[in-house]
Amino acid sequence: MTVHGIGVTVFVVLAVVGFVVCLVSFVFDGVFEAFELDIAGGFLSLTSLSGGLALFGLAATLAQTSFGWTTSQAAGFGAGVGIATVAGVGGLVRTLRREDPETHVSILGARGYVTTPATRPGAFGEVNLRLRGTTVKRSAVSDVTLARGAEVEVVAEVSATAVQVKPLP
Repeated sequence: MTVHGIGVTVFVVLAVVGFVVCLVSFVFDGVFEAFELDIAGGFLSLTSLSGGLALFGLAATLAQTSFGWTTSQAAGFGAGVGIATVAGVGGLVRTLRREDPETHVSILGARGYVTTPATRPGAFGEVNLRLRGTTVKRSAVSDVTLARGAEVEVVAEVSATAVQVKPLP
């Protein structure tokens, strides 16, 4: 195998490894959480680094095979593309994290209906609630029994996934 062929092989392997790590981190969200770098507010994250590695390998492979560049020229080009990718993705992640999205909407006063009855006071059932044009399902508890289909209103949040409700007349 020539030096040219060894360079292409290394570049392809790096591109595949970077792509697979990036793909697995998207498909199986949280699978690499223990290895997450998250340096500088997300600027150097596993996502940005794996994307940079994948595009480094791809750009260097294309430079060497399509343009006939030497291994060192292709590596330099690939490094530039990889660094630009890390900077672009890292900057995007930092921007998205700086925005203050509304992550919690008050559910107090939301109305809906019982889908799984609570057969005795204090027992949990389930309700579907109308909240900002969508339907959300929550576990629900009440001071009275809740029959399937009964209209209810949220009077308190018990936890992130459970509410206290009262039947509507």
